[in-house]
Amino acid sequence: MNPLVSIIIVNWNSKENLKECLESLFKISYKTYEVIMVDNGSTDDSVEFVKNNFPEVAIVRSKTNLGFAGGNNLGFKVSHGKYILFLNNDTIVTRDFLSKLVQFMEERKEVGIVQPKILFHRPGTYLHHKINSIGSFLLPSGFLYHLSYGKEDKSRDNSYEIFSAYGACFLARKKIIDKLGLFDDDYFAYFEETDLSHRVWLSGSKVMIDPSALIYHKGARTSVRLPTAFIQYHSFKNRLQTYLKNFSAINLLKIFSPHFLICEVSSILYLLFGKPDYTLAIQRAILWNIFNFGKIMAKRSRVQNLIRKVKDEEFVPKLTRNVGIKYYYYLSNGQLENYRE
Repeated sequence: MNPLVSIIIVNWNSKENLKECLESLFKISYKTYEVIMVDNGSTDDSVEFVKNNFPEVAIVRSKTNLGFAGGNNLGFKVSHGKYILFLNNDTIVTRDFLSKLVQFMEERKEVGIVQPKILFHRPGTYLHHKINSIGSFLLPSGFLYHLSYGKEDKSRDNSYEIFSAYGACFLARKKIIDKLGLFDDDYFAYFEETDLSHRVWLSGSKVMIDPSALIYHKGARTSVRLPTAFIQYHSFKNRLQTYLKNFSAINLLKIFSPHFLICEVSSILYLLFGKPDYTLAIQRAILWNIFNFGKIMAKRSRVQNLIRKVKDEEFVPKLTRNVGIKYYYYLSNGQLENYRE
């Protein structure tokens, strides 16, 4: 018998995306699943739309917007599956993607998280069906290297290890999450999947990608409605606390310290280039970590004493990539698809 998969979809005012996402989901070949939609206080008629058109979906409503992290945490509490699939509401899945992901996990007990290949679905643009995510790796600077982002899909179906899965879609073992915890509620949104992936590696399990499983992602359909400075704030805030919690002492010196310096330099450069809102966002992110340092250290104690089973040296070097300065230029300008590997 196929194991039950709980599919969690977090929604915030995205009725326009839910139709395509759910229609594709209810056509998949894998049949042993439940769909849980967590609505983050939407003011459109998303909930009514799903109730009327997809009565199979279990709906969990929050009066306030808990963000991606809090919304998924809420959905996880009512899930029943052996596996949990985290899926963005602006995705379109292929018929056999879940069958492949479940089979992958069933055959590899050492894997805690697996991600499918994710291509862009942006009709009418040059990015249509180009790579959104085929895995992220760590850079010595503490930023992430997003493999082949925006490039033509020339990837093979061979699986491989990655540092971080992408939150748009990944499958996780429920027993792993029960042991490690899911997303940190303090994150709200951005980098929470990397924090979780990092803890999975620390626990002795692996994070991998199975490129034979495929979905499409419209991308940025929720975040496009958010101020860019808001995104910058949470991205920097969450990245800093992730590394403070998870890295060993040596990597706090080797990776966190230069990353903190880069944050400050970036803050100055944004000010010089006429983006004071970005400068303020980064400074707020740093201050949040300073003011919440005691809480972060308590979280660090749990990670280092209760979760960590392997040393950083056993996985960080093989999941680290090196890039030239141009990568950072395109990353900071939101033009990563123009970077030539």
